[in-house]
Amino acid sequence: MRQTTFMNFSHYPVLKALLPYLFGILFGYFLPINGLNLLYCLFSLFFCGIIFILLLRKRNFFLQNSFTIFMLLAFFFAGYLSVFFHFHKKKEFSNLEKITQKQIWVAEILELPKEREKSFKVMAKLKASNDTTYWITRRVVLYFQKDSTLRNCRVGDKFMVNTKLSFIEPPKNPYQFNYEKFMKRKGIFLTGYVGSIYCKKIENEKKVTIKRYASYLQHFLTSQLEQSGLSGSEYSVAAAILLGNDETLEPELRASYASAGVSHILCVSGMHVGIIFMILNFLLLPLGNSKKAQYIRNGTLLVSVWIYANITGLAPSVTRAAAMFSFVIIGKFLQRRTNIFHSLFASLFILLTINPLLIFEVGFQLSYLAVFGIVFFQEKIAQFYHPKTKVVKYFWELISVSIAAQIATAPIAIYYFGQFPNYFLLANLCVIPISFVMTVTGVATLFFSFSPFLSNGIGFLLSIEVKIMNTIVLFIEKLPGALITQISLNTLQVVLLYFIIIILIIFKKEQVKRMLFCTLILLNIFILVYNTNKAKCKHHIEVVSYKIPKSATFQFCYHGEAYIFSDSIRNENDKRYQYNIQSHDIKMHITNTFLKLDEDFEDSFLCKKGDFIFFQNRIYKIMFDNKDKNNNSSLNVM
Repeated sequence: MRQTTFMNFSHYPVLKALLPYLFGILFGYFLPINGLNLLYCLFSLFFCGIIFILLLRKRNFFLQNSFTIFMLLAFFFAGYLSVFFHFHKKKEFSNLEKITQKQIWVAEILELPKEREKSFKVMAKLKASNDTTYWITRRVVLYFQKDSTLRNCRVGDKFMVNTKLSFIEPPKNPYQFNYEKFMKRKGIFLTGYVGSIYCKKIENEKKVTIKRYASYLQHFLTSQLEQSGLSGSEYSVAAAILLGNDETLEPELRASYASAGVSHILCVSGMHVGIIFMILNFLLLPLGNSKKAQYIRNGTLLVSVWIYANITGLAPSVTRAAAMFSFVIIGKFLQRRTNIFHSLFASLFILLTINPLLIFEVGFQLSYLAVFGIVFFQEKIAQFYHPKTKVVKYFWELISVSIAAQIATAPIAIYYFGQFPNYFLLANLCVIPISFVMTVTGVATLFFSFSPFLSNGIGFLLSIEVKIMNTIVLFIEKLPGALITQISLNTLQVVLLYFIIIILIIFKKEQVKRMLFCTLILLNIFILVYNTNKAKCKHHIEVVSYKIPKSATFQFCYHGEAYIFSDSIRNENDKRYQYNIQSHDIKMHITNTFLKLDEDFEDSFLCKKGDFIFFQNRIYKIMFDNKDKNNNSSLNVM
């Protein structure tokens, strides 16, 4: 019944606008727009409108179809053009020479500082101090020296800084994470470094914004968690789960959650928004059911949901959940039945209208895919077994939800992260109930923060719950074969996997033979593509001179095997390897052997003596340049 309803487009008018708009975004992103294409889009839209107006004089079947086609094209071009204005139309800086020179700026803090190993990373808006009308309206990334006055700043604070801005550079190594494109999607093109002696806070000049108060509330509530007795990893996990503040979360613990398949627990998600919604709804029940009470209740719920979303940093999963709950609240107020599909499609369309580039953010993709997977597959999976007791039924529903979400998110997660957690089901079965209890306990801890006795008592329980959860995660991570790594999928393989998933959704029970036939064809194509790509990599021969700051690193690849000569990188656990080289090795199915740069070595296809390397009938000489601190070596072919 659900599939039949879903396939009837007339029941979901938002979907008629969402699909062409979504395709327009994808076309606009992957087919960059130039002036001619932009003119063509506008002309096509105008031409379709003229035809539609002319056809209004004739009342026939063709008019109705023409109207549908016109609307589809209109939303397609709307999505196509929205990407142009958000992404491809690079900000024109009126005075490039002025920007790239070292000078004094007034920097307004737009987001809370993120602590790095040697600096604070800050999103800011700049204004030239000698020209009050000259603002860089787009955001910039500033890195402040660690001992600067930025540690306790808030959103909206202003600083006088002296820095030289430069454009964010594209990646210098093959398959390396494209930080330039990542920031470009956020509308950020420039970056700069600020030393402690070149930074001074401007007192009594604070901009009053919702974001400023949201950041203040996040800092206040985080401090309340600390005062309730939480510390160490328990405090870090609780702050991340409840308030979206993951700055103090250790990378090792974050990696453990990812290896166990429960990294989503560390993010504020729809479950947390739902708990806040249920608690507030319960507290507002005494208001009654009068018209005035409904106004107050629905208005309070709507505002509270978005305040919480702002406090947690408007992460993609929270934004999605807040938008969906908003439709539920509005539907209740209008006394109309809400539908999960309506909420999903409408929230997705509105969020993409505000920012079409959200569709390319990993968190946004995983959040919506997980919900779609649960909606489409959970009921089907649950029908395989009908438990008789409530306890077994609860755990079976939890299992079916975890499997459904994993089906929908696995292809894209493997594509981005190159790994798959084998014990995700066991981990979710253990961690999700604890996470739910922990969220309720955490809300209670914050709610009773006015009473140190109650807050500390509940905080003690919260600390025990987080310890139990961390212990379970660390145990599962250490189980044999807990994680499959070095998995590589290309875009075509991901598309084929999602075609298989779509087939499982749209076909009915009586069409099993047709479904199996289509699935087998797509699986064979997927295997063929995978084997072809792997065979191509096995015959790959390549020499790579990596551009790594303060490191000389060279890789010689031969038929799936490679030797890495480096003066500092010794194994695959090195962070510099993981950031600069690992993606290349996963994509090319390469197995590495690490050697010291000053070590002589000889193999069947490679020989190194001193600064000379003989490989594939060529001699390479390692050249050093002491003047260049960031890239102090290179390979020259003799």
